[in-house]
Amino acid sequence: MRPLGGPATRGLPVIYRDTWPDPVRHEPALSVEAPEVAALVPAPRTSVEDAAASTLVPLEALDFVAIDVETANAHRGSICAIGAAVVRGGVVVSTHSWLVRPPAGLDAFDRINVRLHGITADMVADQPSFAERLDQLVEVAGGLTLVAHNAAFDIGALREACLVADKEWPTADYACSLILARRALDLISYRLPIVAAECGVDAGRHHEAGADARACAQVVIEIARRRNVGTLAELLTDLHVLAGRLDAAAWRGCHSTLGSAGIGLIRPETAVDADPEHPLYGHVLVFTGALSIRRQDAWDAAARCGAVVEKTVTKRTTMLVVGDGFTGSDPADFTTGKAAKAVQLRDNGQRIEVLTEADLVQLLADAQTFGVREAVVV
Repeated sequence: MRPLGGPATRGLPVIYRDTWPDPVRHEPALSVEAPEVAALVPAPRTSVEDAAASTLVPLEALDFVAIDVETANAHRGSICAIGAAVVRGGVVVSTHSWLVRPPAGLDAFDRINVRLHGITADMVADQPSFAERLDQLVEVAGGLTLVAHNAAFDIGALREACLVADKEWPTADYACSLILARRALDLISYRLPIVAAECGVDAGRHHEAGADARACAQVVIEIARRRNVGTLAELLTDLHVLAGRLDAAAWRGCHSTLGSAGIGLIRPETAVDADPEHPLYGHVLVFTGALSIRRQDAWDAAARCGAVVEKTVTKRTTMLVVGDGFTGSDPADFTTGKAAKAVQLRDNGQRIEVLTEADLVQLLADAQTFGVREAVVV
């Protein structure tokens, strides 16, 4: 496997799939078009409104490749689509969207995933394998740093798909636009459509890999413009974020250098007047993985529903909320220390229910604990 290195060219053509099918949407359940969710999204702004053009640092050296992957099921390695948006000089010069035949053994399609992205097993049956598509991504990336919105999921998906497909991990530096957005913007949610709206970016169709990659790229460009920096490296330094690294032998995650997610969080008191009929009432909740909402907000809302929020998995734990875009029900499919501890306790007979972020948000929205009804689709 050649590394994600080598020269890249300007002026690459824009590539779209004209025949991409309309995805199946959650109807009439909560969706990103719901008026309650629209209240979350600020009116689009332009960079001209944020800074005078005469003071802006030029973006001629802002080069990177934004990526997005979609999966067939709860296993992160079950990649069924890859999107890539190449940025040169602060401009998206090409967008790619590829259907992928998932690695053998991970090629079953779950209904919840199909509802999100509209891709079915029949649609990928004759498509190139993951290994072949990864080679295409390597070629397109041309040595540039990769960026993904919630890179822990997308890079993790590439790693796991490589392991199953017996393919060597590629070599690349990578950054996470979710982490950058959290450091640069003050929002109630950091889901890609909401961050894109704040940045004045047309997000296109959420969960279409090419559209999500392009939206991610444009978000990073706009954040760089607002921070008045000219390169991705300068943006990471300005926001105190350390890039991740992937190579054939090891990997290191992208993270904020200002400390872990748990630092500065205040464990809320459980509401004594909570509704005892609420599904979270009386449960001992632990969170693992990155969320698109502020963790403190999630803690506070769960406590208002009568849950006890704790930082670590113990013998008291009855619910584990898993972030990073996880859509399954088995914590064994998710690789964090807390998830590993939950697996061990479940194997020993302890009952621990697993919730995705979407599951939790639905429960909180039903209880109107957020003050707004957040979209279920994440």
